[in-house]
Amino acid sequence: MKFLYPAYLNLFFLLLALLPCWLYFLHNKRRSRRILGIGLALKRISHFSSLRRDVIRCLLLNLVMAAIILAVAHPQRVQEKKVAQAGVLDVVFLLDTSPSMRATDIEPSRLGRALEVIAAYSRSKLEHDRIGLVSFAGASMIISYLTEDANNILYYLDYLKEDTTVSHGTNIGAGLRNAVTVIRKDAELHPAAGRNKKVFILLSDGEDNSIELDGAVAAVREQRVKVHTVGVGSAEDVPIPISYEAGRPVYLEDDGGKRIMTRFDERTLHWIAEKTGGKFQRSLSGYELGQTFSEITLKEREITGFRKVVEYQDFYHGFLLAAAAIFLLALLI
Repeated sequence: MKFLYPAYLNLFFLLLALLPCWLYFLHNKRRSRRILGIGLALKRISHFSSLRRDVIRCLLLNLVMAAIILAVAHPQRVQEKKVAQAGVLDVVFLLDTSPSMRATDIEPSRLGRALEVIAAYSRSKLEHDRIGLVSFAGASMIISYLTEDANNILYYLDYLKEDTTVSHGTNIGAGLRNAVTVIRKDAELHPAAGRNKKVFILLSDGEDNSIELDGAVAAVREQRVKVHTVGVGSAEDVPIPISYEAGRPVYLEDDGGKRIMTRFDERTLHWIAEKTGGKFQRSLSGYELGQTFSEITLKEREITGFRKVVEYQDFYHGFLLAAAAIFLLALLI
């Protein structure tokens, strides 16, 4: 226990100095009662003699003042706790920007919802965590290398949100290869960051029509990086909007004018996660994405050590309550 204002404890010396005054007061009070002849009358109506009652009341009032002094000194209970030190986590997001991700079975669209949740994650990340961003459709592009600057990521997310370019096809393998390039390049530029835990989070509706997926997954495994795959989309066939005219969506059609439908396919995403040691999770409405990202980062973050934290718990309230209770007791005697 410690006191926040220990100087107030010097008031106990004043309390001791008042002791002769209390004794003098009790002596004069007893003398006055003897002169007035009311001592026997008081004894008949009380369980205590007048002298004993005055002594007890005097002691109780001194306890009241002692409790108030302790409360004013602000006592605190000191507790030491060990707090885990979280390691830095480098997250590379692989975002499917193919036409099927424009489907609106998830509001505002599969891609739009993914962009919103990545933005929210970037704003709330730990200070020294870093984020990289890779997009893929028929081809893949490194949008941002690993950075601590959340505003940098937010800028590129806004760019993707406004981008209306339609790139047909879905080449997840190309996205994985670019993600590997991101961490290799970072290892060259920032060797000290090599001890940071690396993790890939891949968001897609699962449709892959490339021939390089096997080789790309093998490259990821060589880096010993887990790929957590997140499937975005409902289980039903939905049309693919590729543009808007007069506020109305224009859907992707085949040569015969028939709308091309997209359906979520989880087999590829399951396979990628299994091969790299990651985990597959499904988002049917898009609202699960935030919780999914939190679970992934919580699971993957390493504990690098512990530090001692001293906490102070106030308990002066107890002394104030005790003072009030003792004072009431003194009045009842």
